[in-house]
Amino acid sequence: MGVPDSASPPPLRNARTPTSPFLRWFLDTGQPEKEGFYEEEGAVKSQEHTHPWWKVMCLTGVDYFSTLGYQPGIAALAAGALSPVATLVLVLVTLFGALPMYRRVAAESPHGDGSISMLERLLAYWPSKLLVLALIGFVATGFVITITLSAADGAAHLIENPLLKEALEGKQVPITLTLIALLGAVFLKGFKEAIGIAVGIVILYIGLSAVVIGRGLLDVVAAPQVIGDWWQALTTTYLSPLALIGAALLVFPRLALGLSGFETGVVVMPLVRGAAGDTEAKPAGRIRNTQTLLTTAALIMSVMLIGSALVTTFLIPRAQFWPAITVTRNVNAADLNAGRAVFNMPLDDPAQPNEVHSLPLVAGKTGTYRVDAQTAGGVVPMTVTVRPTAASGTEQVTVVKPAGEANGRALAYLAHKRLGEGFGTLYDVSTILILWFAGASAMAGLLNIVPRYLPRYGMAPDWARATRPLAVVFTLTSALVTILFKANVDAQAGAYATGVLALMTSAAIAVFLTELRRKHRWPAAAFALVSVLFIYTSAVTVISRPEGLYIALMFIGAILVFSVASRVSRSTELRVNSITVDDTAHLIMGSTKGRPLRLIANALDAGDTDEYREKELEVRADTHLPGRDTATFLEVQIRDASSFSDDLQVTGHHVGPYQILRLKGASSVPNAIAAFLLFVRDETGVPPHVYFEWDEDSPIRNALRFLIAGEGDIPPLTHEILRQAEPERKRRPVVHAGG
Repeated sequence: MGVPDSASPPPLRNARTPTSPFLRWFLDTGQPEKEGFYEEEGAVKSQEHTHPWWKVMCLTGVDYFSTLGYQPGIAALAAGALSPVATLVLVLVTLFGALPMYRRVAAESPHGDGSISMLERLLAYWPSKLLVLALIGFVATGFVITITLSAADGAAHLIENPLLKEALEGKQVPITLTLIALLGAVFLKGFKEAIGIAVGIVILYIGLSAVVIGRGLLDVVAAPQVIGDWWQALTTTYLSPLALIGAALLVFPRLALGLSGFETGVVVMPLVRGAAGDTEAKPAGRIRNTQTLLTTAALIMSVMLIGSALVTTFLIPRAQFWPAITVTRNVNAADLNAGRAVFNMPLDDPAQPNEVHSLPLVAGKTGTYRVDAQTAGGVVPMTVTVRPTAASGTEQVTVVKPAGEANGRALAYLAHKRLGEGFGTLYDVSTILILWFAGASAMAGLLNIVPRYLPRYGMAPDWARATRPLAVVFTLTSALVTILFKANVDAQAGAYATGVLALMTSAAIAVFLTELRRKHRWPAAAFALVSVLFIYTSAVTVISRPEGLYIALMFIGAILVFSVASRVSRSTELRVNSITVDDTAHLIMGSTKGRPLRLIANALDAGDTDEYREKELEVRADTHLPGRDTATFLEVQIRDASSFSDDLQVTGHHVGPYQILRLKGASSVPNAIAAFLLFVRDETGVPPHVYFEWDEDSPIRNALRFLIAGEGDIPPLTHEILRQAEPERKRRPVVHAGG
C-alpha cells in the first residue's frame, strides 16, 4: 500500500442565484456577524477571535445573570416567605449538581457542540438523529422564551419607571413587540463586537445589583425585627425543620429559571482562549479555562441569588409581588342588595392561587368603584364593576387588581425605594440592557443550533443556511408567543423552565451514561442522583405548567416536518465530501487505458469466485454487457444510513480472476455510486458505465428503503443523481439496467 489518492467529488449544480438585490442580500450565507456569539471553531481560529475566559463569561452572563431581573419576584410568588430557603436549595443544586455536570460536559464536548453531542455519540443510527431533533425542539423553546420573557420583563421595567409610568401604562404588549422587532432588525443588519458590549453591560448590571443588595442587607441589619418576624412566620407555618426542607424541595421546580445559562457556557467554548500546547484533539487549556468560567459564573450567581432572595423577602411587602389579575363572576342580586355578597379574589395566581382575599361588595351599589382591600399582604387597590345581567336574580361583577410594583422587577423596586429615583432609573436602564442583550444571545443561539446540527443530517432547507431568513422566522415566532402570553412574565416562567430543564436533564443523563460506560462507579452514582433530581423537576414543571411542553411539542413537530421535507428534497444530492482510493483500486481504475471502466453493481454476499461468476453471467445476459470488455465489480458498504454526507474509502480487491472495488463509509448506495462514477470520469477522462439488475420490490417500499436504509431502487436513483450533478449528457456516466 502506498499513499492513497484523495479527491472531492464534483460540485453539484449551482442553485439559481436570485436576481433581486434584496433577495441576494436576504439569502446571503456568507455573513461574518457571528463573532462574539456562537462562532464555529474553524472561523474562530482563522480570525483569531478567542478571548480570555472572563470576557466570554460576560457573554454567557447576559443570559445567566439577567435572570436576576425576574428571578427574585418569581421566587417570592412561588415560595412566599420560604423564598430564601428555596433559593438556598437552588444554589446547592447549582453548585453540587449543575456545575459538576457541565464541567464534565466541557471536558467531553470542547468544540462548542454542547451536551446534545454527548447523547448523539451515545446513540447511533436514526434514534440518535430523532433524539437530537427532539432536544433541538426544547432548545428552541428555551431560547424563544428567553427572547420573549426578557423583552416582556424589559417592558415591565420601562412601564414601572416613575418617569415613564403614566405615558406607558397599559402598553406592555406593544412595547414588548417593539423590543423583539428591534432585536430582529439588529440581526438582519448584522451584530458585531458582541463580547465588548457584553462585558460592559454585565459589569454595569452586576455592580449596580450588588449595590442594591448591599444596601438592602444594611437596612435589614438596621431593622433586625424583620428577620424575627420572618422566622416566626416560617416556624408557625412549618412545625419542624423537615417540613421546612420538604416544602422548599416542593417549590424548587418553580425556581428552576435560576439554572439557565450553563448550556450557553459550553456552546461558546471555541471562543475561550486556551493554552499554548492545546491541540484540536486535546484542548486541555480551553477545557480548564471553560471550567473556570462555569465555576466563577455559578459562584457569582449563587451569591447574588441568596442576597436578592433575602432582601426582597425581608423588605418588600408580599402584595407588591402579586401580578395583575382580572376576574368576572355572577353574584346573587338579593345578596348583593342586602350587603351579604362576598367576592373571593385570587391574589397571587388567577388559576391556582395560594392566597385569596374575600372582598365584601358594597350593598346595592352598581357601576364602577374603587376599594382599598386590606389583604394579608398589605393594602391592595381593586376596581369593582357591577353590571346587571339578562338572567334574573344575578349581577355580573368584575374585579380588577393591578400588578404590584415589584412584580417582575423586585430589585428595581428596591433600587427606587431605597436609593432614590435617579439611581433607580440607572438600574432600570442597566436591567433593560442586559435583558435585551439576553434576547440577542438567545437569538444568536438559535441561529447557531440550526446550522450546527440540521445540515449534517440533510435536514435543513436551502434558506436555513442563511442567517436573515432564520432571524425573521424566530422573530415572528417570538412575536406570536408574546401575543399568546400577553407579554406576561409570570405566565411564561413555566414554558421557560421546561426548555431549560429538558436540556439540563438530557445533559445529566448524558454525563451519567458516559460515566457508566467507562465503569466509573462513584461518579456514575452521583450523576444518577443528579439525573433523578432533574427528571423530577422537569416532571413537576410539566405537570404544573404544561404550556411549556405544548410549545416544545409544537417546535419539535415543526422541526420534524421541515427536516423530513428537506431530507427528501435533498436526497438526490451527491452527499459525498471526499473520496480516498488505495493503490490497488487506483490500478484497477486505470487498467482500461482510454476505454470506459465497466462496473457491475453487486451486493456482497459470500465474496467467493462462484458468487462473482454467477453475477457476471446474469448481468451480461440481462444488460448485453459486451463480452470482450472486462468488467469490474462495484460493492457499497453502508456505514450509517441516517447520516447524510460521507467520506468514502475505496479499496481494490482480487478474488480469483475477478477484480472488485469496494466503497466503504457510505450512507446511501445510489449516492455513493454516482459520486464514485463522477470521480472515475475525472480521474480517467472517460465516463464509466455501470450495470444493474432491476429491483423487484414495489415503488413505495423502494422509496422508503432509500430514505431510511440508503438502498431502494438503485438504478433509476443513480441515474437521477447523475443527471442533477452533471447536466452535460456527453460527460455523464452511463447507467444500464436489465433483468
